[in-house]
Amino acid sequence: MGFSSDIMHDFVEKEIRNIYSSYDGWKSTRLPLGTGYDTLVVLERRNGGHRECVRVLVTFGRAIPSPLPEAFMSAERSPDGTVTRYAYAVMIPANADTTAVPAGVRVYTMRSFAFEGKELTWVKKPVCKTGNAPAKMPA
Repeated sequence: MGFSSDIMHDFVEKEIRNIYSSYDGWKSTRLPLGTGYDTLVVLERRNGGHRECVRVLVTFGRAIPSPLPEAFMSAERSPDGTVTRYAYAVMIPANADTTAVPAGVRVYTMRSFAFEGKELTWVKKPVCKTGNAPAKMPA
């Protein structure tokens, strides 16, 4: 038996890990929201005696869901009594509508997915093929 998850979320989690690296102490947890492909990624770390928590709403829709899910903006008390610093972000496909994003919420654009017209498309890395490529050296 293997682990099965959606490939779209795997690409997005890789992009989130590039922004919030585990090297910097970030630990991530993915929580499904029950609204299609929308998920909530909760990132936490300890920094300078404080607990930092970043909640990233990942949506593959053309626009941000309105109203935002309650789990996204709710703050929780820390069980150990330390002060928790919260930050909020939204990760959306390129060319999506960001007008409904509240002030103070960071907007990250996915590199793997974009809207072309009304269609959500997978953005592949460009392949560089030239006729002037050097030949391999003989063994």
